[in-house]
This record gives sequence, C-alpha cells and structure tokens, in this order.
Amino acid sequence: MGGGTSRREIPLWLPLLFLLGLLANGFAWLTLGALPDEAYYWVWSQRLQWGYFDHPPLVAWMIRLSTELLGDGIVAIRLPAVLTWLASCALAYLFAWRIYRRHLAGALALLAWSSLPIVQAGFHVITPDTPMVLFGWFAYYLSWQAVRRGSRRLWILAGLCVGLALLGKYPAILLPMVVFLALLTSREGRRELAGSGPWLAALVALLLFLPVVWWNYRHNWISFAFQLEHGIQSRISEPWQMFTLFLGGQMGVVMPWTFLAMAYASLRSARWGVPPGSFTSRLLVIGFWLPLLLFGAAGISSKAEANWPLLAYLPGTLLLAGALRCWLFPPAGRRTWPVALVATACLVALLLVNTVRFPWWLEYAGVELPPQRTQLSQSYGWEEVEAELQRLLAAMPRGDSCVVIGASHQESAMLALLLKNARRTSAAPDARVSQYTLWQREMPGGAPPCLYVERFDHEGQIRERLVLEGLGSWQRVSLLELRNPDLTTRWFGFFLPGP
Repeated sequence: MGGGTSRREIPLWLPLLFLLGLLANGFAWLTLGALPDEAYYWVWSQRLQWGYFDHPPLVAWMIRLSTELLGDGIVAIRLPAVLTWLASCALAYLFAWRIYRRHLAGALALLAWSSLPIVQAGFHVITPDTPMVLFGWFAYYLSWQAVRRGSRRLWILAGLCVGLALLGKYPAILLPMVVFLALLTSREGRRELAGSGPWLAALVALLLFLPVVWWNYRHNWISFAFQLEHGIQSRISEPWQMFTLFLGGQMGVVMPWTFLAMAYASLRSARWGVPPGSFTSRLLVIGFWLPLLLFGAAGISSKAEANWPLLAYLPGTLLLAGALRCWLFPPAGRRTWPVALVATACLVALLLVNTVRFPWWLEYAGVELPPQRTQLSQSYGWEEVEAELQRLLAAMPRGDSCVVIGASHQESAMLALLLKNARRTSAAPDARVSQYTLWQREMPGGAPPCLYVERFDHEGQIRERLVLEGLGSWQRVSLLELRNPDLTTRWFGFFLPGP
C-alpha cells in the first residue's frame, strides 16, 4: 500500500527539525576525534576474524570495507555509522507510512527516531550497535511485509537480516523472539507459522550466525561467556537501586517524556489505527516491551548499560508516531500548543546532546558548569599524545618496530590508530581480558616492548614507576597534562623500561 495522502500534508517544521539535527550530527562526524572504543573496533578490522572476545565481527568488516576505500582516517572509520543511521531514518519513515497509510505518520516517525539522544549520539560513532540497528529495522519491516503478503521470499530476506543483525551484536537474538511471539499471538501470524516462510527465515539466520558459534567453540565459548557474565552476574545486594539506575538510564537515552509517551502509546495502540490483536499490534507492542523487561530484570542483579534495550525503541518509535499523528493532527485540524510542545521537546533533546558533544559552546554563552567527565571526553587530547609518542619513538634505536603497551585495551587501540599500525601495540598484562589477551595467547613473543603509556583521570593516580608482570620495572620519562573542553583534566604518562 502506498498510503492514501500526499507528502504535502507534512508541515514544514518537521523536516526543518530533522535537518537541524542532521547538520549537528554531520558536524560531529567531521570534527570530533576518535573514541577509544572506535579505535578498538578499527584494530579488529585490521585483523579480520569470525568473532572477537567482546562482540561478533560485523562492525569490523564494515570498518574494513570503508577504510579500504577511503583510508584510515576517523571520517572513513565512522562512515558506516553515518550511512546506517541515515538508512534507519529512512526505514522509520517508510515503516510508519506503510502501517498508518499516512506520509505524516512517516515524517513523525522520522523526527521521533532521529531526535532520540541515543540516536543523535550514535550517529557519528561506530559501534556494534550500528549493524544491529540497521538490520533490526530491516528484519522488522520485512517480517511485517512477509505476513501481509504471505511471501516466502520476504521471509528469507527477513531471516538474512536477522542473521546480519546477530553478526553485529548478540542482543539481536531478541529480534526472532519478538517476531515469533507476535506470530504466535495473532491469527494471521499463526497462519504463517503453519507455512514454511518463518522456518526458512530462522534457518537462514542460523546459517549466517554459525561461523560465530564455531569461532566461540574454537575459543572455549569465551565471547558468549563474557557477555552472559557481563549481563547477568550479580554485583550488589540492592536490586531496587540497580533497577532504578536502569530505568534512569532509559529515561536518559530517549528523554523521560519520550519514554513515557512510548509506553503509553504501546498500551493504547488500537487508538492510533493499529487493529487490536493483529500481527502489527503484537509486533510493535512485544517489540517495545520485551527488551525492556528482559534487560530490566537483568538490571536488578547487575549494572545494565543504558544502550542494551536499544532495539525496544525501533517499534517504540512507530507506536509513538501513530500516537503523535492522532494527538497533534486530529480530523478537526492541527493543535497549536501540542505541536509547539513536541517541537520544543525535540529541540531540548538536540540541545542537550550537542552540549555534551561541543561543551566549548557554553563558554561563549557565558555559562559555567562543573567538569563533565563523559564518554566523549575520552576523545580529547590525542593530538598531543601522538606528538609525544612520535618524539619518544624517534629517539629510540628500534622505535619504528618495537611494541607500545597501553594500560588498557582502549588505550592500546588508540595508540595503534595514532601509529596507523594495528600490530604495533599491546595491552598491559594486568589489563582486563580483551581481544588483545587472545592475540597475546595465540602469538606469544614478537617484537620487544619499548614504551608504556597510561592515562590518569585524577591527579592522585599519577605514578613515577611501575612494575609490569613479566616485563619488569618501568620509569616515567614524560607526563602530559591536558585540559579538555568539558573542563576535565587528564594526564598521560610515558614510561621506559628501567629501574
């Protein structure tokens, strides 16, 4: 169905708000420095495998394709993320338009999705969420179309997308769970289950994911075990405090009013034009609540990261678009003050995200805030680190081939990116287990280490000497103090082997 209304029904403020966010995201993509996690995935991309300690491999393959074409600059490394989030916006528009048969609903879904802080912040950052989100949108849309059309071919394509999402990140296992439950609890869904389509889709997804299973088998299931322990291991004895932190995290990544509006929209979906009990209704409602409930339950016993239930906000966006269409634009005409309220909410979300991304704007506005040590602040100061790194290596007899050690896997990866050589760095022996640990086990020995670099977030952490397991004692020869735009201060110590 192509929809029964024209694009001319879309008010001008909707595309203008979207373009405003797109410009800010594009500026961030082109100007902000690399994050250590992005460097870590770039290191993976230089040593392609079917799996890695932390995640499945698709993010590394995407980076490798981009950097093979455009070089190893951060703009090229992040290009797959930019293209993915643009594609996800297009899919949000298309999916909502098809469900509600209104271009207006599509435009509202586009704005709702693109204005989520987690989407704005993720636009220019390449992570395993990147492929999971892209193929998650495709999987939901193709499954929905397969049920409407009774098409085996669409089911196979949906299974392909589920498999690719699983190659991106393990929480994508929720996609087939949601689709199966939606099929099982709806009349047209049970009719599809009696046919071969959904089962062929499951087979295709499994076949695509089998290489990751094989890699885990060859490595004693280390990646699966790490993620399970990371997600469900009990860490404190105050479950309600942990659940409150989880809920607060969800309010932060999508804004409190948006989270509550999505939850309300899911409970009243029939009012927005979604037939109750239909596969569409079940897909959207179960798709919204299942990730939140599962990760919320996990959050009672351990610290759940705010981005874990990210897949909930794909169907949540579609539910919200239907609610907004009915609330803002009833048959009697547009409501002025609710439109102003929604536009203001989108602008506030955009302002908050860009205050974190570009904190120096506050100085120009004369606003003084306390230091904000966010994840983004980890991207500052690496130009100075690179200059000092090159200076020290140039003074060494074998400075062009020896190994540089980072205090953690993230610092090691950033050093590798600065050196443009993924094999020149390694993580310290006492660093947390990471992909570097596996490489060290598989390829012991190699070039001798000549330099150790450690980042200090607090002045009291700074040390003059240290001892590394199996590598002896090290003496600090240089210390950089870096004042960042978010008013935080970081120090980088450079150590050489010695007494």
